Amino acid sequence: EALSTREEREYFLGFAGTICKKDRGAPLRDMIPRLPLDRIMIETDAPLMGYRKGRRSSEPVDVVDVAKRLSEVYGLARGDVCET
Repeated sequence: EALSTREEREYFLGFAGTICKKDRGAPLRDMIPRLPLDRIMIETDAPLMGYRKGRRSSEPVDVVDVAKRLSEVYGLARGDVCET
């Protein structure tokens, strides 16, 4: 229901480093393919929420990892994800 409401209102959804986490990101990665790629924003939770072990903060460069994970989920090249 939440997905259909988002589509009706043409919302964008942002995804950050959490989708890169093995366990915590799994439910998000399962949901993502049902979303149109052109309605997704790649972002970080910088600087307060790091997703890498040993680092408590995020950095702008972390969007590269998010784009990589999205490309894996959609089965697209990372460049295609970034251009959309």
